[in-house]
Amino acid sequence: MAVEEMGHLAIVNNLLVAIGGAPHFNRPNLPVAEGYMPACFTVRLTPFDEAALDHFIFLEHPEGSSVQDHDTFGAEAEVVREVKEIRLTPSAEDYETIAELYGMIREDLQSLAARQGSLAFIAASGARQIGPDVVDLPGVRVITDLPTALQALNVIVEQGEGSPHELEDSHFARFNAIKSEWAELKASNPAFKPAHPVAHDPVMRCPTDSTSRVWIMAPEAVRHLDLANAIYGQVLILLEEVYAPSMCATDRRAFFQAAMSLMQTLSLLGHKLARMPASPGHPGVMAGLTFTVPRNLGARGPGSAELILERLGELSEGYKDVAADEGTSPIQQAYQQLEKQILHRR
Repeated sequence: MAVEEMGHLAIVNNLLVAIGGAPHFNRPNLPVAEGYMPACFTVRLTPFDEAALDHFIFLEHPEGSSVQDHDTFGAEAEVVREVKEIRLTPSAEDYETIAELYGMIREDLQSLAARQGSLAFIAASGARQIGPDVVDLPGVRVITDLPTALQALNVIVEQGEGSPHELEDSHFARFNAIKSEWAELKASNPAFKPAHPVAHDPVMRCPTDSTSRVWIMAPEAVRHLDLANAIYGQVLILLEEVYAPSMCATDRRAFFQAAMSLMQTLSLLGHKLARMPASPGHPGVMAGLTFTVPRNLGARGPGSAELILERLGELSEGYKDVAADEGTSPIQQAYQQLEKQILHRR
């Protein structure tokens, strides 16, 4: 499912670029204040427990289903936003499920095409999008017109909430299968726990509200989390570069492969953090990734490869100090990939 969600991210960014927008990887840091996202959503980091599983099932459920969200993920207070009016300033609409969101996007794309005709989709955007020549992700294709845009949306919907002919392999169906297996395991072993007791809403710096967030303070966890956040930020920067207007397919592929190598390192650090005490003030609670977004996120422009290589060198040295693993790290592999495929070719 994680690979398919990466594909969905690429598809959505292709859609943005196709209609003249820019790729979007930015977001507020977690946990997100209530009301920033759709009014009924709570967006936070939490251990994988029954509440989280029910929340995933709710988010992916098909329209017409009677699935309810878990109480843990309900807003503490009702957030009411004004009814959207037609204005010049772009604004978000509320939605309750992923199905409703993509239904709204479908209607908006059809309306745009009806108003603008062939001008709705920017012909030159095809060179900025990523397709099978760059990434091997299911359903990722270059979008050129309304039919290809709607086909791209269908991929996301069918893999997520499911459709009548592909429901068994959808995320909704797979989450429900996990819930059934979980119930069977608990029946045979009531003490069964599917995940480490990691922190709810971990943060890297002193929070303004210490009652609902866990400040990671244990020295070993701090060192690992600092490195992990730096790597995560570089992953986002590399993905931004993949969509740079001046990038050829070979360069896009090199940047994307470098991002994949960093994700491998991030996964390793995440496993380690989940086994490390978070803070002396929270006995028995383990640390976890916080996925902090850099403030200067965006494409780097001319000379970006050299700047990114410099940063990868710093991260590689940091990995040696923190992880103390022997052999070539995935970060060093990313460095070598970019150096070989881009700088040496120039």
